[in-house]
Amino acid sequence: MTQLGRVYDLQSLFERLNRLYFDSTLKIEIAWSSREPTKARRSAILGFYCPTRKKITISKRLDRIDVPLFFVEHVLFHEMLHHVFPAEKHRMHTEKFKSFERLHPDYQLAKDWEKKSSSVLMGTRQKSLPFLNV
Repeated sequence: MTQLGRVYDLQSLFERLNRLYFDSTLKIEIAWSSREPTKARRSAILGFYCPTRKKITISKRLDRIDVPLFFVEHVLFHEMLHHVFPAEKHRMHTEKFKSFERLHPDYQLAKDWEKKSSSVLMGTRQKSLPFLNV
């Protein structure tokens, strides 16, 4: 299980969000996905919460310099909410869930970025920093 990615440290992001929004009460395992991203055809799963294992897995396609921190935090916050608001009658995204998700200050910014950046999220190539030749 690894929380430290090439760009983002999931554990520190989780601890910050947990402290700010959940009073440090969430006890959840967190990790980057183990598989390297492949080019997605129609959609990509960016995060997943497993209630039986109390574990959040975040796609490695978000551990990139061309994916902004606010978006990674948005996906992580979304998955944390799945722990707080379990599925009701097979509905994962209830109205209560959605109303709490919209309370995050970067909610609209993240949604707008996601709409205009689907090529970044669906692809496999990562932008290099201008001073790095990776």
